[in-house]
Amino acid sequence: MLINLILRVLPYWIREPLVIAVSLVFAGMCLYWYATVGEWQRAAFGVVFLALAILRFFVLRREWRSRPRAGRAA
Repeated sequence: MLINLILRVLPYWIREPLVIAVSLVFAGMCLYWYATVGEWQRAAFGVVFLALAILRFFVLRREWRSRPRAGRAA
């Protein structure tokens, strides 16, 4: 699939924020749909997408902080 190829080609520092942004959009859509229509299944999907975005954010933050800074290597 084309999306699989794109995600493999993109570097980590572009791919992860993109995954976070898409997950947050889906979570917002699901929770909005739950607020307007109801039914707990929509809220559950929203919470799952939100949890995925939060998990990916913490992984990205840990990786970002573990990189050595160019200014400190003197």
